[in-house]
Amino acid sequence: MPTLSTPTLTLGATTNNKRDVTVAGNITFTESDVGRTYRLEIKIFGEDKGDDSLPSDDAVGDDLLYTYLFPGSGIFLSFKNITVAAAGTISYSEKRAIDTGKLDEDKGLVQVGEASIHTPVFMPRKDEVYASVTVSTASVTKKSATVSSGIGV
Repeated sequence: MPTLSTPTLTLGATTNNKRDVTVAGNITFTESDVGRTYRLEIKIFGEDKGDDSLPSDDAVGDDLLYTYLFPGSGIFLSFKNITVAAAGTISYSEKRAIDTGKLDEDKGLVQVGEASIHTPVFMPRKDEVYASVTVSTASVTKKSATVSSGIGV
């Protein structure tokens, strides 16, 4: 079974309301993994910490904000297949431009003080995000031949 290093999450530049988000790390495969196919999945979550000032419509608990998509045969998939050719460590680094609105996991403003009497000062709520990386075995699906049965089955 493969092992994962702790992934790194890097929030990069923001351009046109999109922010570069890079997730990188290493996967180590053993001899018993050779010839097998695994799926790499990457998801970005918003973390709700105990001291967060949560918006009233935000349920307690971490929120799935974004799932990395990978090009497949004509469509995008939520995973990338990795077929193991040899035992050892491989690196991955996946960068996506994600809408800043999706990364705003604690939406709205919170009062942080008062500039003067009756003049509150508001700031956007602090957002905390993390990457979750999963490596799993690829499921295998095969379609049977089509069977006809006269009129109705």
